[in-house]
Amino acid sequence: MKLKFEIKPTLFKLNISLFTAASLALNAAELTHSQNQLDDLTRYFPADQIKTVMAAEQSIPVLINEQTGPSARGKALLLPDINLQAYQSQSFSNLPDKLNDYGWVTIGSIAPNDLTGVWQLNEEQAKTLTAQPIKGAEQISEADASAVKTQLKIMLNALNTEAENYPGLVLYVAQGATAGWLIEALSAGDIQLPDTLVLISPYLPEYQLNKNLAKKIANLDIPVLDIWSEFDNRWALATVKHRQQAAKKYLTLHYRQRQLFARTGLNPRDNRLAKEIYAYITYLGW
Repeated sequence: MKLKFEIKPTLFKLNISLFTAASLALNAAELTHSQNQLDDLTRYFPADQIKTVMAAEQSIPVLINEQTGPSARGKALLLPDINLQAYQSQSFSNLPDKLNDYGWVTIGSIAPNDLTGVWQLNEEQAKTLTAQPIKGAEQISEADASAVKTQLKIMLNALNTEAENYPGLVLYVAQGATAGWLIEALSAGDIQLPDTLVLISPYLPEYQLNKNLAKKIANLDIPVLDIWSEFDNRWALATVKHRQQAAKKYLTLHYRQRQLFARTGLNPRDNRLAKEIYAYITYLGW
């Protein structure tokens, strides 16, 4: 017997089941989503900054901004939180302009489509959740986790192909649940490591996976800038202290955790975030 649980939108409009599609083929729903996202981008941003790239069989619109600073530092691949609209995410707010001024070419991608609102729990999972409701009703199967990492790999391969057109270091800036899944994929060796990684409020919406993020971040063999804010959701806030502790425990080289004090989406927050990234890259000597 299987029980159905309805997942209601959270503050961040997260729906983990967006990655549960059985196939990565471009179906009608994905076409509609891609077209809607492209329409959003063309509504909010100049047409000459938007380009459509192919990721496997999927067509993904991306926003590319050239550097405006005097020296080229590299290319920053900006990965927004799951299910955010283009104009809401860090990839398409004021952050690109700030990074462009510091010498970075920014290549921002959209998040994949939210395909369904209902997923299945078997009887054993339902019993476990009933016994420990504090963990919440979030469960992510191995198959779904694998699908997530596959989606990210496809997307990043396409973005990295675009990034090859520009010189310099490769910087990933990943936000929210997308950052959590990226950590999973990098830790498992499913995705090639960038030169530097910036995490903005990383989390995964499942107790054990979220708990394990701290150790996985600490064991990544790359410099990591870990950004958090008091306005993060409960999953991200739950691991802030543990992420820093794990870095100390495992003697993680070039790990830095910083707090942002401005609210999400406001210009002061983007200014502060860009300055934190610039300061960290300067500290690394790049």
